[in-house]
Amino acid sequence: MSSLRANQTLLSDGTRLLLLSVGCSGRNLLSLTRSMETRPKMAAEPRSRGPVPYTRPPLSALAAALLLLGCSPAPATSSSSSCHHRVPGGGEVVYKVYLKENHVLKRNVDQNLRIKTIYDRSVEDLLPEKRHLIKNKLFPQAISYLEKTFQVRKPTGTISLSRQCATNQYLRKKGDPHRYCQGACAEHTRCGPVIVPEEHLQQCRVCSEDEWYCGPAGLPDQEGVRDADFVLYVSALTTERCGQENIIAYAAYCQLEAEMDRPVAGYANLCPNMISTQAQEFIGMLSTVKHEIIHALGFSAGLFAFYHDDDGNPLTARYADGLPPFNDSLGLYQWSNKVVDKAVRLWDIRGNKMLRHDVFLLLTPRVVEEARKHFDCPILEGMELENQGGMGTELNHWEKRLLENEAMTGSHTQNRVFSRITLALMEDTGWYKANYSMAEKLDWGRDKGCDFVMKSCKFWIDQKKEKRQLVSPYCDTLRSNPLQLTCRQDQKAVAVCNLQKFPKQLPQEYQYFDSLNGVPSEDLPYYGGSVEIADYCPFSQEFSWHLSGEFQRSSDCRIMENQPDPFKNYGAEKYGPNSVCLIQKSAFVMAQCRKKLSYPDWGSGCYQVSCSPKGLKVWVKDTAYLCSRSGQVLTVSIQMNGWVHAGNLICPACWDFCDSCPPERDPPASNVTRALSIDLCSCSSSLVVTLWLLMANLIPLLTGFLLCVWS
Repeated sequence: MSSLRANQTLLSDGTRLLLLSVGCSGRNLLSLTRSMETRPKMAAEPRSRGPVPYTRPPLSALAAALLLLGCSPAPATSSSSSCHHRVPGGGEVVYKVYLKENHVLKRNVDQNLRIKTIYDRSVEDLLPEKRHLIKNKLFPQAISYLEKTFQVRKPTGTISLSRQCATNQYLRKKGDPHRYCQGACAEHTRCGPVIVPEEHLQQCRVCSEDEWYCGPAGLPDQEGVRDADFVLYVSALTTERCGQENIIAYAAYCQLEAEMDRPVAGYANLCPNMISTQAQEFIGMLSTVKHEIIHALGFSAGLFAFYHDDDGNPLTARYADGLPPFNDSLGLYQWSNKVVDKAVRLWDIRGNKMLRHDVFLLLTPRVVEEARKHFDCPILEGMELENQGGMGTELNHWEKRLLENEAMTGSHTQNRVFSRITLALMEDTGWYKANYSMAEKLDWGRDKGCDFVMKSCKFWIDQKKEKRQLVSPYCDTLRSNPLQLTCRQDQKAVAVCNLQKFPKQLPQEYQYFDSLNGVPSEDLPYYGGSVEIADYCPFSQEFSWHLSGEFQRSSDCRIMENQPDPFKNYGAEKYGPNSVCLIQKSAFVMAQCRKKLSYPDWGSGCYQVSCSPKGLKVWVKDTAYLCSRSGQVLTVSIQMNGWVHAGNLICPACWDFCDSCPPERDPPASNVTRALSIDLCSCSSSLVVTLWLLMANLIPLLTGFLLCVWS
């Protein structure tokens, strides 16, 4: 049964605001949907001269929908469904796997992690384009990134995996590193949904039921996997999880070696029906694969209790069998407070009230250091883990409110990046060293201070409003129809504030607003950001366009495939690697003689920029507009495809995009009102044709007249 859910809010004009919860490891993505192709209306041809009015398309033609791709169905009051990394159960994982030392291969500690990919038969059975995507693009690129990013502290030579037991009961003999199955080994040893090949397995070792005899049985140790530190079994099986939860992909570990408890084998399964081969979705798919493999390598609540310090000592105490204590209520091995501990935050909510807000903090030393530097908060005790979304999202990801687009948060909203904080966690496992030059820049929360990272988003928003400053990275504009577009926090995508009304009141600790424009006070408890695991804090979010349910394009400015159709490109936008999001001061108008068109959803658009000694230049088609200072209004008027596009753009700060910028200054007068002087009617191709035909008909008359005069 599908986990698709829809919550509908009827807007004043009859448009329905749809809230869809769909599957995992995907994204929380705003989406504009259209049931049919819509076009702006043209003003009727006026009979007299004067200003020509223009009209917008009917609002009912636009429906704003929020597509939330997560691993588990969202609660009825939730606007977000999050990525649900399911920690494998005890019977699915083999701990303390003995690996023979390889005396031939000697490696330095600074050599890269080696991941050996084994493709299951199910991958070969996919359609050719999906098989090519997985084997030639997704996994090679993801693994290349991870191998360059991490080194193993104690590398392995050959990995031979332990066989699973038929009854999941086993014994260990004193002084013997192997485990012995009670009665018999399982017919097949699995890593997640994949059957491990026989050639990767150690010999079966069993004890009789009366335990009088313990010894080897069956085939001897097989060849194993040579020259690898981690074996990744990749499959494309339509499993029960795929069918019930609409998951894109999921991954986990399945065997941990004995000396350092490091995962040496894991799996990643991609659900065949959710694999997209569209170019615009490749970056998101690639990020999902990296995200899932990192879960298998170490970022998992099921592995916290197995972390080691830099000297190789366990951070959590062990029993005589070498394993930490098991927490039956969580279904996990229990970590110590050296790894994760609970803390309390004083939490501002509406009505000038304050509550106690419980959080879980990851406390390992490098994570603490990187988190303090990132937020510029020297008193920060640790980095918050996710506290919402159910088991699997909770504790297995960073807190979405604080690290919104960090790749290891619990949902994919936009522009995933793997930051220094995630690399620090992987290094703090005690299993890896991290190459921090591979970390990607995370702008969200950077240098925002202790008030941002240790208090509620209400406190932050209220403080900014009192100082008459932007409330970024949060927002407080209601999502409406038509949409009021803005820019994503990093200015690399067109975005919409995801503040919305929910069908039920939000929990008290997530009620943040004392007032909102046009909202009665009794309705305020129903309003919050659409992403639940961001603690319902509203922020500007990237979105995509869908036509009859089919993905068309996203609002990421850097992707060339997102370029709109020429005759629907009202704002004369340009998508590509050098493009950024700019705020529009007014709606752009497309004009052709006496025809004028405008689009109802406006407020921002994608435009190319370049850096010059004079400052930042904004390019609209082939025309460059110089930004002399931040906030300067650029008056744009260009001709494209037989139409004149006119509107106003607001200059961003030069330093947002350029390494070197001149001092800000007032623009020259010629640059303030710069616009092409274009005769709209001369742009009409039909009028030009008419004039040429008229001239062609006059030529014989003129010729006859001249002959008469000369004669």
